[in-house]
Amino acid sequence: MRFSFGSFPVLKGVDLDVAPGETVLLTGENGCGKSTLLKVLIGQLPRDAGELTVLGQEVGGRTGLRHVGYVPQANVMAKISFPITSRELAVQGLTRDFGPVKIPRRVHRERTDAEFRRMGLADYLDVPFGELSGGLQQRVMITRALLAEPRLLVLDEPTAGVDKDSRAGFLDLLRELGEDLGMSIVVVTHDLATVQRHLAVTTTYRMEEGTLIRC
Repeated sequence: MRFSFGSFPVLKGVDLDVAPGETVLLTGENGCGKSTLLKVLIGQLPRDAGELTVLGQEVGGRTGLRHVGYVPQANVMAKISFPITSRELAVQGLTRDFGPVKIPRRVHRERTDAEFRRMGLADYLDVPFGELSGGLQQRVMITRALLAEPRLLVLDEPTAGVDKDSRAGFLDLLRELGEDLGMSIVVVTHDLATVQRHLAVTTTYRMEEGTLIRC
């Protein structure tokens, strides 16, 4: 699989296979293309060449995929400065089901509330997202992703900007969710030691010069 920004090649020949139930880590220097790979993987960016199939679905640029959850970097969440409650943000995980009007109905809000209760976040439903701690923001975002009933969960630097105790709790929760739901998990991280300590990692790859090297 290949991808370029204009004439600049970013992914020069990536071969990645994630089996059901596996947890895969991707690491590498800043700017090496890890986040770009995730966006190609979930269909946000169109690849230049190569085959890409996720959960049996052929991935096309910007098509969106069923049963794939995505948790972006903390710096993306930090840009959510407009007033929006945690419920209002999380329910957007059901956008595909809204219909042509693209407005959540009661059934979507009820499903979101139920997921918040399951995740122990019921007290934060009406709290503005921007007022939450980094750890709670991550939990809200993973709740949003879980509304897609994912069989694959993709996370971009999930421990960045989160304090030590919150990192451990979040990663333990992620491991439990993977085990309970049988999800495949792909995590981009610089914090290998912490992530490997808390997750049942199957394979670790390092991205170098647009390719993946198995560690």
